[in-house]
Amino acid sequence: MNIFARMRERIGSAVAAVIGSVALLGCGLFFALFLAPQQKLEARRIERLPVLDAANLDQSAPGDEVLFTGHLEDNPSILEDENFVAYFLEEWQVTVPDYDPEEPDREPEGDWVTLETRIPDLQAEISGGSVTILKSDSATLTGPLHEVISYGQSNLTAPYEDQWLPDGSQRIRGFYDRDLITVLGQKATVSGVIPTELFAGDRVAFVESKHAAAKGLLIAGIAMIGCAPVVLIGGGLAALFGRRRR
Repeated sequence: MNIFARMRERIGSAVAAVIGSVALLGCGLFFALFLAPQQKLEARRIERLPVLDAANLDQSAPGDEVLFTGHLEDNPSILEDENFVAYFLEEWQVTVPDYDPEEPDREPEGDWVTLETRIPDLQAEISGGSVTILKSDSATLTGPLHEVISYGQSNLTAPYEDQWLPDGSQRIRGFYDRDLITVLGQKATVSGVIPTELFAGDRVAFVESKHAAAKGLLIAGIAMIGCAPVVLIGGGLAALFGRRRR
């Protein structure tokens, strides 16, 4: 490799380090200064909402934001051979990173991709009576949900928790009948509640999960901001003193 080619390679490495550092800094600032405060405000807003009983819920005006806690009751399973009354289905998709001679041992990475969400009309028993949680295609299911994993047959795997999970594996997460549930949503025009979020647990745990999410976003943002100069300095030094690639 001639000297000009080596110079171009090192300049390219330096530019990549600058771009990577700026990207990390930008993402970190976005997480720390925008996403985390927004999540914190959301947690405080939910914390101020009263938990309604059946009488209060009936008196709420259509369109009002409502929050209640109860147990799912008398809801049939919507999956054969499983007890789920509401769920979402995800698929494990594995990505193999591009080969980098400086990091030859990089592991494949996996991500859960949502394929389907099913939330039919549900009945919940709350203080003073019952309420209908209306069918929704957009509500989210959160908290410590029940989980069933079906393992794929691919030889391509990526780490998930304490195991290596094959590409194409699927998991179902959701609620069983009689589960404790906290619902955030809007009072419907006719009757029932249009759900925004269905949380597996009580109101205290629900609020705590929102605060934990805000803290996690803040920590992630600070970590990215802290890594930005490391990437810049490390990439710059590698560009200046790195070994010639073959």
